[in-house]
Amino acid sequence: MSIYSYILSNIYSILPVLFTLILSIVSLMPIMPSGSEEITPLLGVISLSFWIVHKPEFMGWIPVIIIGIFNDVLYGSSLGIACFAAILIRLVIVKLLIKIKYINIYHTAFCVGLSLIIWILVNSVLNSILYYDNYNYTSLIFQFLVSLIISPIIIFIKIFLLKKMSI
Repeated sequence: MSIYSYILSNIYSILPVLFTLILSIVSLMPIMPSGSEEITPLLGVISLSFWIVHKPEFMGWIPVIIIGIFNDVLYGSSLGIACFAAILIRLVIVKLLIKIKYINIYHTAFCVGLSLIIWILVNSVLNSILYYDNYNYTSLIFQFLVSLIISPIIIFIKIFLLKKMSI
């Protein structure tokens, strides 16, 4: 094994985490119309669940915890809420993947939708316990719908990158 292939294989193992962190940052950029900042799509969650489905060996427990803490800091929520949601997403998806032998686009879309539901439920329940006075549930429904509509685009881009990486 040459030095070049060693470096390339290590870069390929870090890329899923970097893509997820970059998409988490992109989801908070001011690309939505003014007044609708709270319904931005959860691009980081879509990317997290995609990589857990297709390359679970690159998206282990430590990268999931790092992504969860990063999202906690990025969204400004209480430390541990997004981390708990990310751990729960990985746990549920890995338990589902044990029973599936061949993963196709439909399994990926189902796991992405399930992970969005888990993420929104965990965040809404824990945030409503902490901030019970002013919590808006209608924005969560629209955030889920926007994320679900955008998820096929992200899935196809990730599949293209996965084929180009050939790992």
